[in-house]
Amino acid sequence: MPETLKLAIVTDIHHGPDKLTKVGSAALPGLREFKAFTESYQPHFIAELGDRISDIDADTDAAALADIAGHFDNLPAPHRHLMGNHDQIYLSIADNARLLGQDMGHHSVDVAGRHLVFWQMDCEIHRPQGFVPRQGDMDWLRGDLAATNLPSIIFTHVPLDGGSLQGNYYFDNNQRFGGLPHQREIQALIRDAGNVILCVAGHVHWNDVNLIDGIPHITVQSLSESFTTEGAASGAWASIEVDDEIRWRTHGRDPISLAVPVRSLNAHWRAPLPPFEELLRQSQIPAGLDNIKGLILDMDGVLYRGDDPIDGVAAAMAALQSSGIELVALTNNARSSAMEYSAKLAGLGMDLPADRIITAAEATARYLSDQDAAATVFIAGSEVLAREIRAVGAVESQNPAFVVAGFDMDMKLSTLSQAVAHLHNGAHLIATNPDPMLPVGTGVEAEAGAVIAFLEAASGQTAYVVGKPNKIIFQQALASLSCGAEAVAVVGDTAATDIAGATASGLRSIQVASGNPGTPGEPHQPTAHMASLVEIAEHLGN
Repeated sequence: MPETLKLAIVTDIHHGPDKLTKVGSAALPGLREFKAFTESYQPHFIAELGDRISDIDADTDAAALADIAGHFDNLPAPHRHLMGNHDQIYLSIADNARLLGQDMGHHSVDVAGRHLVFWQMDCEIHRPQGFVPRQGDMDWLRGDLAATNLPSIIFTHVPLDGGSLQGNYYFDNNQRFGGLPHQREIQALIRDAGNVILCVAGHVHWNDVNLIDGIPHITVQSLSESFTTEGAASGAWASIEVDDEIRWRTHGRDPISLAVPVRSLNAHWRAPLPPFEELLRQSQIPAGLDNIKGLILDMDGVLYRGDDPIDGVAAAMAALQSSGIELVALTNNARSSAMEYSAKLAGLGMDLPADRIITAAEATARYLSDQDAAATVFIAGSEVLAREIRAVGAVESQNPAFVVAGFDMDMKLSTLSQAVAHLHNGAHLIATNPDPMLPVGTGVEAEAGAVIAFLEAASGQTAYVVGKPNKIIFQQALASLSCGAEAVAVVGDTAATDIAGATASGLRSIQVASGNPGTPGEPHQPTAHMASLVEIAEHLGN
């Protein structure tokens, strides 16, 4: 069995006049009794956890603190003081250090095979918010715990557990002054350290214990408090013994005792469940769609049909964005620029900037630039496609290395004839997208796939098509998202382009019924089917 560590603790002495339920006149007599106890108990270490005085004014408080300091002379064991909130209303931290003869900063010491940590976090109450976290305090505690392998005990003035204050005379109706706003961050730090076995505090003027992750968080009753003891000062101080178990006893008129096993180092409880509302939401997410942080959206058939928005999609996009899910749009249409598409969406009540929209024209230009930073090209497509290609440094030529094919409603047969000639002279055929037709209103229009078929038939070449389902365009979309591919899903209405491209890119996919009707026996199957982006937002949005 390890050596038994013996500790003596006193807190919230509140020497001064009687004030509310603090019997300040009983503080010094109680402190004399505590000192006599330590002489008989012979602890290894003595801790005083702050709020030594009841603040009156600077001169009165300084005299009161000098009285307190005298009672800590000639103790039978080393001792350490912490600052409390009352100790620094009229006196500075430097005043406390001078009168107590002790530095009042963070401190740690190894005693009887345990690491004692006196964490001097900021205990000044900043009204009206209460205690204010300091990053430097957190950094010190993290570093101190990381530097030792010994079982560690943390002493603070304010409790770290965030326990209930219901019924507490001072704090039931003033909760923000009774606990720390960053208590969960502190508890996570302690959990991660793995070597803390006990936390001891005062401040809240009652005895309390709360086990968190197997670690007892003990608060010790105030020496001069009376609201729990029918008007008489409690005369409370505590003894704690630690070996294979922790034995806590508060002495005086408000006694309590507890014995619990010492938690093994790096032994943890299961992490708490998320909120039940979140569990319910997760249970409603279709299989395979957990942990989605980003969506790649097809546009026509997902966000709108032709010039008309799909019902509810604008609100669905806003809900997804507000829940933290990143959105990027991806279209095989190369007839309009990203700026034009962004303006179109804005007119439909949807907010998506141009840098979050990738068109087949832009993707083709990027691909061409990757092949040759100053490629020579012949363009059989729209002016938008030509602008995108020129923007990446390509040069139009009558002796091109590449023929780039898209679709233009005003394309002439002579343009196609020149393209065929260049292909027979050795140019390579690159195309924006494979779609043979584009649904418009109640009918259809020809698309780039028809141009590709003409050029392939006339040249004998097979086009390299950059748009969906080629995974290159999906990789470009992924590059604009901050989350990894494992947290991204593709939303589309067309299996042969959207779903097939997602599968080829190793991405999950959702096929919506708001655009193209599905084809029976379609070989490209999505991760999930949903009615529209509205249903997706209901499942994935918070």
